[in-house]
Amino acid sequence: MAQGRREVGARRMNGLARRLIVALPVLLGALLVAWSLTPNPLDAVVCFLVAGVGAIRSLLRRDSWTRADDLTTLRLGVIVIVTALFLGHDGPGFTWTAVVLGATALAMDGLDGKIARSTGSTRAGALYDEAVDALFILILSMGLVPLWGPWCLIPGLMYYAFHLMSAFRPTWRRQLPKSLSRRVIAAAQGILLLAAGTPIAVAIPAFGVLCVAAAVVSVLYSFGRDILWLERRRAAS
Repeated sequence: MAQGRREVGARRMNGLARRLIVALPVLLGALLVAWSLTPNPLDAVVCFLVAGVGAIRSLLRRDSWTRADDLTTLRLGVIVIVTALFLGHDGPGFTWTAVVLGATALAMDGLDGKIARSTGSTRAGALYDEAVDALFILILSMGLVPLWGPWCLIPGLMYYAFHLMSAFRPTWRRQLPKSLSRRVIAAAQGILLLAAGTPIAVAIPAFGVLCVAAAVVSVLYSFGRDILWLERRRAAS
C-alpha cells in the first residue's frame, strides 16, 4: 500500500516536472513568437486567452502527464501562433504561412493520438486533446466570418453548445459509442475550414463557400445523430 502511494506520488512529481520543463516553456515561447508577429496589446490578450483556455485546466490537473500531453501542448503553441497570424493579417482569408502552420497543427492531432495509443493515455489527456481540437475549430470558424459570414461559426460553436446543454440535460453526458464516421467528420472539420480561408478560396469564392457548407452540414449531422442516440437511450431507460 505504501509503495503504491509512493509510486503515485512519484508519477505526479514527474508530471509536474514535465509541465514546468516542457509545457510552460512551449506556451511562453509561442506567446513570444505571437507578440513578434503582431505586437498589438489587444492581439496579445487574445493569444494569451487562447493559450490559457486551451491549457489551464490540464496544467493544473492532478493525474499523470504523458508524452501525448507534451505534443498536445506543442500543438496548442502552434495554434497560438496561427491565431497571431490571423489577427495580424489585414487582407481577406488566411495567408499561406497561416495555412501551412494550421495544416501542421491538424497533422499533429493525428500524431498525438498515435503516441497516446502506443505509450498509454489518461482520461484527462483525452479531454485536453479534445479541448484543443474544439478551440482550434472555433478559431478557424471565427477567422472565416469576415470572409463568408456569421454562419461559419456553426462548426466552431457546436462543441460548446452541446456541452452547455449537457449541463441541463443529464442524458447527454452518457458515454457515446465509438464511431468511425464521428472521427472522420471531426478530422474533416479543420481541413474544410482551413481550406475555406486559403488564397485559393478567396480567388474562387464558390470553393470557399462549398468547404464551409460541407463543414456545417457534416457537423450538424454528426451532433444530430449523437443527440438522437442519447435521447433514444433516455427513452428506453
